[in-house]
Amino acid sequence: MKILFAAPDRDLLECYRKLLEKDFGEIVTAFDGTQVLSVLSNETFDIAVIDESIPRIDFKTLISHIKDKELPVIILTNEPLGANRLKKEEPEVDFLSYPFSSQDLIKTIKYKNRVEKGLKVDSDE
Repeated sequence: MKILFAAPDRDLLECYRKLLEKDFGEIVTAFDGTQVLSVLSNETFDIAVIDESIPRIDFKTLISHIKDKELPVIILTNEPLGANRLKKEEPEVDFLSYPFSSQDLIKTIKYKNRVEKGLKVDSDE
């Protein structure tokens, strides 16, 4: 599986890249919205994980570009209540609210991947 992971903190990106490579393979990182758009224009991905505080581009514009690529999206958010608001605006997008464990992130990615492929979803995912 090839994942695009975008967040503004470069140290955090490196930690997540190392963590996720063990379970998913290739992880491509980006630390701002312009990098995300550049990477999306040159590569294909199975899933995008995007921190909603990503700089240098309007977040809704960025999500629109990602959805135009028909790429499943998981949004990382600092505001649990904000996730409810965003879910109403973007019903096909999944959300994970900070703070979350590495296992929560891995389970959410696996779940989203299985759902997108139309596979059976286990109750523990």
